Amino acid sequence: MARLCIRIKPNPNTTDPSLDVLRTQEGDVVCVKEDGHVFSHGELNCGQYRFIDVPGAVTADFVILIKPSFDAGRNLIRKRSAHLDPAVLRGVAWRTVVTATKAQIDSITVVKS
Repeated sequence: MARLCIRIKPNPNTTDPSLDVLRTQEGDVVCVKEDGHVFSHGELNCGQYRFIDVPGAVTADFVILIKPSFDAGRNLIRKRSAHLDPAVLRGVAWRTVVTATKAQIDSITVVKS
């Protein structure tokens, strides 16, 4: 089983907005861990993240969600090249989801242009 840690709150750089590309943003998967990983008390209770378990999936199934996006000159343009649709995550159907299938995660994945 894979465990997704998803940022659910905005994460702007408070001093220089041009540095926002270096930070995960709302809907971005911060990390993907294997079954059995124990997130810290701080991670679980800070209100910045949502954790979703995906039975039958492994971390390699979600590489697109943790891969950064670079321009032709290999300059970072986004911390993540894809994210989970924040509007869907905030919606009633997903607000309390703690377990999902890979197909359900795929259905709300948005590749950033």
